[in-house]
Amino acid sequence: MSSIHRKEFKNKTVYPKKKEMQKAFLLIEALTVLFIFSLIMVTFYSVFTVGLRYIQDAKNRLGALAIGNEKIEIIRNLSYDNIGTVGGTISGNIPQDQVVSENGHQFTVHTDIVYVDDAFDGIGFSDTVWFEDYKKVIVTVSWNNGGNSEKVELVSRFVPPGKEVPHIGDGILSVNIFSDQLGGGIVSDAKVAIYNPDTGIDTFGTTDASGNITFMGNTITDSIQKYQLTVTKDGYETVTTMPPYPDSVYNPVDVHASVVTGAMNVKNIVQNKLANIKITILDYLNQPIENANFNLTGGRKLGTDATDPLISIYNFDEDDATDSSGEKIFSSLSPGNYTFSLIGSTLADYEMISINPATNFSLLSEDGTLNIEAKLASKTMTALLVTVLDDAGSLPIAGATVKLTNAVLGYDKEFIASSDGKVFFPDSSDPLLPEIYHLKVTADGFSDKELNVTVTANSVKKEEVRL
Repeated sequence: MSSIHRKEFKNKTVYPKKKEMQKAFLLIEALTVLFIFSLIMVTFYSVFTVGLRYIQDAKNRLGALAIGNEKIEIIRNLSYDNIGTVGGTISGNIPQDQVVSENGHQFTVHTDIVYVDDAFDGIGFSDTVWFEDYKKVIVTVSWNNGGNSEKVELVSRFVPPGKEVPHIGDGILSVNIFSDQLGGGIVSDAKVAIYNPDTGIDTFGTTDASGNITFMGNTITDSIQKYQLTVTKDGYETVTTMPPYPDSVYNPVDVHASVVTGAMNVKNIVQNKLANIKITILDYLNQPIENANFNLTGGRKLGTDATDPLISIYNFDEDDATDSSGEKIFSSLSPGNYTFSLIGSTLADYEMISINPATNFSLLSEDGTLNIEAKLASKTMTALLVTVLDDAGSLPIAGATVKLTNAVLGYDKEFIASSDGKVFFPDSSDPLLPEIYHLKVTADGFSDKELNVTVTANSVKKEEVRL
């Protein structure tokens, strides 16, 4: 009997105690309540934070409006002739820029006062005189809102007493900003800063939908090549005019603007979108070359050398080197012509066997990123570099077929010339031995060319073939 009882006890199912089960359920319920409470608190905090941000933004906006209205009211109390800014197109005692504190927050106040020749009255610009119908005051109050810039703008017109009269002593400078890239056209919303210490003007404005901004007033007076213009816009190159030689070390393309009172003075400036260049340098087996030294020069043409007009001065001229991937990226470059060349130890140790696209290459605004790939070979390897040119020797013949053979060695290789007209022997599968080879070059539209070339050991034989 005792043995039977022991067996039944061994096979008996043991259940957890009731109190232990209750504790487990209580823990699960507590965790569930805590999770729901956390969701409610996070949601409440997010709504509360957004609400506070909107309240603070509304408070800042009301403060900015109060500051702007106060600025306008101060100007309303001035006589018409005294309405002008320090350094603006219309001279006066009103500061162009101020920093004002309101409700514990700092605001930047910019005041711009310009003449307006309203076409509504039918009396407008002529070749010798123009009418200044009224002054337009633009007060812009800006502030920082959590890393973002916010602003309000107030505009008011101030009309002179009596009949409008021509201001013969005042000048006018009309500035047009446009792109000379394909599909570029006019550049609107570009910031144009103007400065001339001789006349006292130091202000800025933005181009309209036609890419124009007109400066008119008593600080725009007779001055020859003294009005410095600086044009900026996000995503575009920065353009600054320069004084003529010898005040500049070269003959600049964009010279300071001139104004002759009693005449319409026009200045045209080219401003293009920026683009990028990626340089990749490989060996003849397509393996990256680290720390390859090179120079990249080009971009916007600033002018020409003071003594030799055939030498151009560009806004980009930099020595650099590739990274561990054999690459180097240049961001936000001005479009234009660029040249690439090896320098330093890389020039001493390597021969450039191809570059695509061929230098001198052009960077265009629509390129986004232009990829430049250069291939190099050690100057101490046994090799042959063939360059195929036209009969004048000025243009490479891309796509030419270059065949190299040696019947005794059983060597028979044929390659197509790259964009710079170059073909390099050997390839990865078959090394080149020092020997005499037969070279045949053919290209559509050109006569064939055949010759023998001697390849020497431990050097790159360079052969130029003209068709």
